[in-house]
Amino acid sequence: MRAIILAGGRGTRLDPLTRDLPKPLVPFFDRPLIEYQIRWLASCGFDEITISLGHLGDRIVSTLGYQLAGVPLSYVKEPHPLGTAGAVALALEHGIGSHPVVVVPGDALADYDLAAVYQEFLSRPEPVGMIVKQVADPRGFGVVTIDGSGRATGFQEKPSAVEQGQWVNTGIYFLKQPAIEWPDRRPLDFAYDLFPLWTERGHVAALKAPGYWSDLGTLAQYRRSHFDALDGLVAVAIPEPTPGAAIVDRTARVIEPVWLGDGVTIDAQATVGPYAVIGTGSYVGPWSKVERAVVGQSVFLGAGSRVSGATIAERVVIGGRCRVEHHAAIGANSRIGWGTRVAAGRHFAPASHVSPNTVDYVQKLVDVTL
Repeated sequence: MRAIILAGGRGTRLDPLTRDLPKPLVPFFDRPLIEYQIRWLASCGFDEITISLGHLGDRIVSTLGYQLAGVPLSYVKEPHPLGTAGAVALALEHGIGSHPVVVVPGDALADYDLAAVYQEFLSRPEPVGMIVKQVADPRGFGVVTIDGSGRATGFQEKPSAVEQGQWVNTGIYFLKQPAIEWPDRRPLDFAYDLFPLWTERGHVAALKAPGYWSDLGTLAQYRRSHFDALDGLVAVAIPEPTPGAAIVDRTARVIEPVWLGDGVTIDAQATVGPYAVIGTGSYVGPWSKVERAVVGQSVFLGAGSRVSGATIAERVVIGGRCRVEHHAAIGANSRIGWGTRVAAGRHFAPASHVSPNTVDYVQKLVDVTL
């Protein structure tokens, strides 16, 4: 079975993590997100994977190489942004052949039994299949109307007003070749250009499957997905830290669920958790606190500082007595001077330098509330 991973997007909603990093390489428990997708596809029996590249695509190739989890990897580079459908059409032109194929977005975390869904799709007459998911707030997704036979009869991308509990597009597609006709125009997008037309014509099967799915398109959902994994809500094999590799002072408090990478140090009287992910080699100083936060590798958190509900990239130094508040995000290689308050929703670009005792930066619009 063959799969295509769409890895060409810029991931602007994950900024500052994606300012200098392609979205599929954003770390998830210290590993690139796309590595989990490849292992998931391999576990479902997909034995050929093509990765569609765009923004900073060369870094994806150098990170993954040409084989992972026993599956050969091939790459197709967009000469310019082609849109989601245009990227798939280009990949299909590069030797995938006429067999059915699954398409997976580069920013999703899921554990569906794709082999079972694939067989269900093959049994249906439609040339296109879409895994759909029921969500409480569908406004940020493509909403799908479904008839009694499981066929999609309508599609609206990111509607401004919609009832709760609608079925939405997960971005995971199944395509039967050569039954699909691709328009010549580029860029070409599934959600905006094709699905409204294809659903009107009855060409799309809405495939409902049990399992976990998360769109890691925002920093809030990025954190939430880490916490879901800590709670065991998604069947994903997060790395098992080496026993004893983290150093936790006997006076420190670790409130589960927590994930500590190898070489993490939690100093005296510090509190970590609940819901804290701290990357390899990071240091949490005495009397500091980290809760409901994702902290990257090799981060230094000075004495008496607090990080709550925030995202910290790798190699960040945060001085003592700092406050990093809900929905704030600090890019890689930044330096935050002692006594600084990073206000809720504030984002710092990579390599930012903030003077000591800086207070209450202007707030930025928070994406969603956790």
